[in-house]
Amino acid sequence: MVVVVGRPNTGKSTLFNRLVGGRVSITLQQPGITRDRVIREVEWLGNWFKVVDTGGLVPNSKEEMNREVERQVQIALDQAEVVVLVVDGSAGLQPLDEEIAARLRRAGLEFVVAVNKLDVRSKFEEADFHKLGGTTLIPISAEAGTGVDELLEAILARLPKAEGTKRTNLLSLAIVGRPNVGKSSLMNYLLGHSRSIVTATPGTTRDVIEESFEFDGHAYRLLDTAGIRRKPRVSEPVEYYSVTRAIDQIRRCDVALVMFDAYDGPTNQDKRIVNLVVERNRGLVVIANKMDTVPAKLKEKVRDWVKKELAFADYAPILFTSVLQGKGATASLRAARKVWESGGQQVPAQKLRDEVFPQLERNQPRFDCRPVALNQVGTRPPTFRLRATKPNAVTPAYERFVIAEIRKRVKLVGYQVRLKVTR
Repeated sequence: MVVVVGRPNTGKSTLFNRLVGGRVSITLQQPGITRDRVIREVEWLGNWFKVVDTGGLVPNSKEEMNREVERQVQIALDQAEVVVLVVDGSAGLQPLDEEIAARLRRAGLEFVVAVNKLDVRSKFEEADFHKLGGTTLIPISAEAGTGVDELLEAILARLPKAEGTKRTNLLSLAIVGRPNVGKSSLMNYLLGHSRSIVTATPGTTRDVIEESFEFDGHAYRLLDTAGIRRKPRVSEPVEYYSVTRAIDQIRRCDVALVMFDAYDGPTNQDKRIVNLVVERNRGLVVIANKMDTVPAKLKEKVRDWVKKELAFADYAPILFTSVLQGKGATASLRAARKVWESGGQQVPAQKLRDEVFPQLERNQPRFDCRPVALNQVGTRPPTFRLRATKPNAVTPAYERFVIAEIRKRVKLVGYQVRLKVTR
């Protein structure tokens, strides 16, 4: 575990993105953008290790968010094998840099000092930064990539030699939904520790938080995302990038856990998010959270209302949970596993011929168009091909009829069935 720390706006996230090879952490020209720990794997010269991006450290701050960031930084440092202290070479040594370095030394942590933003080398006063007490001092420009190879060499020299770890296939789950519906609380509950910062303020999560773990003998990768609001309501640049990354995770995941507030939803925006998952051919589990806020006499009505509003995706499991009380949280993992396994099944051709196709022959699309054959051509999502004498005569209504007949006889959970019509 390699942990990148420093005061706000020294370029930690830019360096992190450079190390992991992509735009993972959000970077803007303003302090305080990163809040949670962002963790990704890095491969360098055949060596694998994890890099942790942390929020800007403001020790002993009275602001709640700064205190939460400080707590997340401390968790990262407790797991660190290599610490990289990033400072701003163009601004010179700052008192907060010295305070953070002193804290690292008091904790007995050795650290590498990465003097960043050195596009203009004449501004670099090397002697000042040696006062921080780092084991090595390396001038870099994370933006341009200069000096990063030397930094990676210094990191590798300090990492313990690993015995070739086994890389497991993980089921990737993205928790998506509107702001403040309990996404980060669900992640923290499933992991058993405070991985994501949780506050009552909507929009607390900005970056995509990723963590791997095992449950019931299966390996999972969990992705906590920022709340997805309607575009007209997204005003700040940081929220725009947060929402964009959240939507991108739907493409990246295997199964999406779409979460909403049971008391308020499913709203039109919740339905849009469900459609985002369906359009991207991902497995779907729907979670109506905060059932503890629903009066007991209304719970059954809320369940019926939710199912009615989401009838367009009635093939997806719907869970009614209270993550705050620990009710139904682990059921989301079992439901996701069921969806994944269901979507990967190959329906026997004999079953389609004997049970489904006779129904299609009895109900032809048109008097001059008849079905010829039906077979499965893909999984996740389950995809079938219907051969007909006149493909253009097959209407959307008849396609829905074919899919309904397939679903009656085959248990396909959590995926929309796709149908291709050919001659």
